[in-house]
Amino acid sequence: MEFTGERFVPSCQGEIAAEHYHRYFFAAGLVSGKHVLDIASGEGYGTHILAQSAARAAGVDISPEAVASATKNYAGENISFLEGSAVAIPLPDASVDVVVSFETLEHLHEQEKMLQEISRVLRDDGLLIMSTPNRPVFSSRGVDQFHVKELCREEFTTLLTNQFAHVSLLGQRVMYGSLLSGTGGEPFLLRQCGEDAGMEHLPFMEQAMYFIALASNGPLPSTGSSFFDYPLEKSDPAARLRESLADLQGRHDALRSAHDAAQARLEAMEAAYASILASRSWRVMAPLRRLGSLLRGDRKKGRN
Repeated sequence: MEFTGERFVPSCQGEIAAEHYHRYFFAAGLVSGKHVLDIASGEGYGTHILAQSAARAAGVDISPEAVASATKNYAGENISFLEGSAVAIPLPDASVDVVVSFETLEHLHEQEKMLQEISRVLRDDGLLIMSTPNRPVFSSRGVDQFHVKELCREEFTTLLTNQFAHVSLLGQRVMYGSLLSGTGGEPFLLRQCGEDAGMEHLPFMEQAMYFIALASNGPLPSTGSSFFDYPLEKSDPAARLRESLADLQGRHDALRSAHDAAQARLEAMEAAYASILASRSWRVMAPLRRLGSLLRGDRKKGRN
C-alpha cells in the first residue's frame, strides 16, 4: 500500500514511524496469550506485531484494499483480517480479551457508537488500548484533512468513562533530548526558553501530542513509562538536513555546470583570438594597423 496520509505504512520514516511503532510495541506487552482485536488495522503491520505475543489477533478495517493487502502480507495461523466498520464490528458479543485502536477515533463522528461497539465485543474484564491526538497541542501543527473530531483530555476521558469503570491515560510525544527516568510522580518537561534564558517546567501530559488510554470494567494492568529508541538518522530533523544537503548539492552542481560552460566559451574565444593573431592576413595588415594608430594619435594631438 502507498502512503496517502490517512493510514501509516511501514515504508514511512521519521516521527510518524516512531509514534506508531511505539504504540504497538507498548500494546504487545499487554496482550500475551489473549485474543486481540485491532480496529482500523490498515496495512496490517500493527496486528502482526500484536500477533507475536497474542494467542490470536484479528484486524478489522473498512478498506477492502487494506484488508486484501494485510491478508496477503501477514495472515497466518493466529492472525486474520476482516472488512468492517469501527461502528459495526463484525464479531460476536464478548468475543475478545483486548481491543486495540490507534488513531481511529478522531476519524469518526460516531465516537460514542464506536465505544459502545468496543464494549460489546469485549469480555467482562476486557481491556481497551486506544490512542487519539491531544487537540490543543496537535492542532497547533495545522489542520489534518482526515480528522473530523479531535478531542481534548477532558473530552476523551469523559467518552471513555461513559463506557468503562476504570480509565487511565498516558501521554506520547516524539522529542529529541535526554531522558531521566525514575519511579513515582507525574513526569514533567524541561524546556529551555532561549540560549541565555531560564527553564520552563511543564507537566508532560499537557504537552503530549497524543493520549493513550487504558480502559476496562476490570482492574487495569500496571504500566510504566517507556522510551522507544528510534534511530536518529531516520528522524524528521535528519531527513530535513538530507533535503537541505541535496538542495545545496543541486545548486553547487548547477553553478559548476555554468562555470564549466563559461570556461569553455572563454577557451573558445582565446583559441579564436590566437588563430587570428597567427593568421597571414593579420600579419599582412600589421603596417596598416600601425598607420591607423599613428593617424588616430595625430588627430588627438590636433584637437588638443
